[in-house]
Amino acid sequence: MRLAECRSSVVPPMLWASLPAIVLLAACSGLTTEEFGLRELPDDQRFCIDAQRVVTRTSVPVELVIHEDFDAFVSSKAIIDGPEGPQIQQYNWFDADGRLLGISCKLKSADHLRLEFGEDSAGPDGACQDMNQAVFQLVSRTIRQPAYRSVIFDAAETVSNEDQPGMTGPDWLAPYTMTYADDQGALHIAAKGFVVDFTDPLFAKAPERFRGVHYCHFIAPDHLEQLLRGNATPGVQIGKRIPADRPNPGPTF
Repeated sequence: MRLAECRSSVVPPMLWASLPAIVLLAACSGLTTEEFGLRELPDDQRFCIDAQRVVTRTSVPVELVIHEDFDAFVSSKAIIDGPEGPQIQQYNWFDADGRLLGISCKLKSADHLRLEFGEDSAGPDGACQDMNQAVFQLVSRTIRQPAYRSVIFDAAETVSNEDQPGMTGPDWLAPYTMTYADDQGALHIAAKGFVVDFTDPLFAKAPERFRGVHYCHFIAPDHLEQLLRGNATPGVQIGKRIPADRPNPGPTF
């Protein structure tokens, strides 16, 4: 399995001339929102469509299925040959008051898109934090008094299951802390994801629907904005454990 890699980058200070502090990012790319292809904040009805474009650097149109039922999302797959082309999957995480906290996306991998639509159609695969960073750049433009001295996008986002690589899905779905604040006044944002390239020889014998995928958990734009404004508290968890007695669906990536 090829895993997405992250590297550190810093937002150019001129982007933050209107803010009282420069915001540092430990992110997965130094691309601007324009280079990401994200020019306005995505709403929750098309979030994963924009995430597909940002994370896999593609303009290939995709069909989005939004699941209200968690079990249906667990069973769903990102497929290349949906009714209207590549089909991706989305699940939204809400708090008890109905506020959207995070969004989970099952995306197609760049290598599978290239195989289907040509070498110039996608890629290379970025990291899940690329989407979080792109959303942050847009959200922060409207905030003059941020609640944190810095915002750090944690680079260690990839999950894996070394004993059973084909069963990484439950580890990805398990709850994790999406945001936290440290003693230096920085807000940390954590992503969680993994990639299974379609051409990875480790999974060559797996059915096609289990290959060529890029899974990601993201912070919801409005929740990020409320954190930056000081109207929300860090420490939120998203994710859910799959019951041990759930029927085995085969590979869960």
